[in-house]
Amino acid sequence: MDHLRPRILFFTGTDTDVGKTYVAALAVRELTQSGRRVGVYKPVASGCVVQGSDLVSSDAVNLWEASGRIHPLHDVCPQRFIAPLAPQTAAKLEGKQVDESLLLSGIDAVAQGVDMIVAEGAGGLMSPLSENLLNSDFARRLDAHVVIVAANRLGTIHQVLAAVTAASALR
Repeated sequence: MDHLRPRILFFTGTDTDVGKTYVAALAVRELTQSGRRVGVYKPVASGCVVQGSDLVSSDAVNLWEASGRIHPLHDVCPQRFIAPLAPQTAAKLEGKQVDESLLLSGIDAVAQGVDMIVAEGAGGLMSPLSENLLNSDFARRLDAHVVIVAANRLGTIHQVLAAVTAASALR
């Protein structure tokens, strides 16, 4: 890990559609309003939409807007795929693969001139970001502090405890 890198908060969810991006963007806004300069990073996204000649992740846009657009959007989310599937599966459908080194090194572009970074994974803590890296691997390699977002619904206690158990293994 680069010891000059700002503190990283890594947002993950217990399930799909639990509000991970919403909560991460709220945190970015609160931190920004408290005077911190916050970089945002979504290392890979699937389920992106075509806008002009580019693929755009709505999650990345929400984080980018919350941060005040201090870095270019393509730096916020450097790897984007169309199919709403696990990133490596979506990449394969496009004849591509997730660049594992870029997952980790891409954060350097949004670390410039900030006090901290809010990063958001794809899926839950144990979900794959690539062929060989889970969200948990990503968080551990970046020495990130993990924030777990969960919906208030039946089964959440189990999901949160399982995610906390997995997150505690990162330290």
